Amino acid sequence: MLKKMILFIFMGFVAIAYDFGAVPKVVVEQIPNGKPTMVQFGKTECIWCEHMAPYFKEIKAKYPKTSIYYVNTDNDILGAINMNIRVLPASIFLDKEGKEIGRVEGYLLPDQIMELLKKYGVLVE
Repeated sequence: MLKKMILFIFMGFVAIAYDFGAVPKVVVEQIPNGKPTMVQFGKTECIWCEHMAPYFKEIKAKYPKTSIYYVNTDNDILGAINMNIRVLPASIFLDKEGKEIGRVEGYLLPDQIMELLKKYGVLVE
């Protein structure tokens, strides 16, 4: 019984930790074209991916028209392979036709994310 309770509590923390707010969780095939977009790749039990989730939640709350998507590679391994994801977390920037125009592999701080969103024309104020 104690093991089940500990597991339940741990799973609750994991569920809370991955709160991306209004950032859609998708598979790569669901990412629409038509405007510059940021796609954040991560996976379950990736401490750095988990730690970045609140940053995206805050950005999306402040700039709701900014096109940001999250892909969990545990749920879309083929999409990750097709996008040549080698390191997690990974941030991919796409132009309005869906072509990659930028990539950053590794952890980003909020100010770095904002700079990249501006640089690649994704941020909609």
